Amino acid sequence: MKIIGYGIELHRLTQKDIELVRKHRNSTTINQYMEFRDPISEEQQKQWFQSINNLNNNYYIIIHQNNKIGLIYGAEINWDKLETGNGGIFIWDTYYWDSMIPACASILLTDTSILLGLKRTYIKVLKDNIKAIAFNKMLGYKICENQNQNNQQYVLAINDYKLKREKLIKNIFDLPNEQKQILFDTKSEIDMFYVNRIKKQPIENRQLFETKLI
Repeated sequence: MKIIGYGIELHRLTQKDIELVRKHRNSTTINQYMEFRDPISEEQQKQWFQSINNLNNNYYIIIHQNNKIGLIYGAEINWDKLETGNGGIFIWDTYYWDSMIPACASILLTDTSILLGLKRTYIKVLKDNIKAIAFNKMLGYKICENQNQNNQQYVLAINDYKLKREKLIKNIFDLPNEQKQILFDTKSEIDMFYVNRIKKQPIENRQLFETKLI
C-alpha cells in the first residue's frame, strides 16, 4: 500500500525496512522521546514486525524526494469501536524536524482515517515533549482525563479534525490542493481488506482519495 499526497509518499512498512527503522529507533536522537529506551535487538525487531504486520496496524515509511526520512503509524485499530488505539510519528532525518513534512505526513494519514470511517485516534506523548504536544493540539488532539503519569494519552475525534482540516491545509501549511492517491496491491490480503472497506464508506469520505489497484 502506498499513500501519495502533499508532496510526500507513505509506503507500508515491509520486512526489508525493519532494520532501517530499528537503527534509527535505537539512536539517542529518537529514543530520548520514547517511553521505552532500551536497545532493541534484531530478533526483537523481527518479532515486533510479525506482531504488527496485519490489518489492525498501519506502519508507514515517510518518503520525501525518494528519501526515507521517518515512520508514521496508526496501530491497534478496533474496527468495532472505529478507533485507532495508538498513533505516532518519528522523523529520524533531523533536516526535516522544522519543516512542514511531519505535518504533511500526519494530515495525510489522518485523511485516510476519514476514508476508512474511523472516528477516533489515541496517542501518547511524554509530558515534557512540549513541541510534540503543541503540534498535536494544533491537529485537534485533546488530553484525556486523569493523565497524571509521564506518558500522557491524547485523543483526536475525527469531527474535531474535520473542523480544523481546511484551515490547516490552506492557511497554516499552504498545502497543494491536489488529488491524493492510494495504490493497493491486489495480491495483498491486507490491502484488499481496506479496498472492500472503502467501498462501503459514504461518498464524502471516498472523495478524499483516488484509489488504484496495482
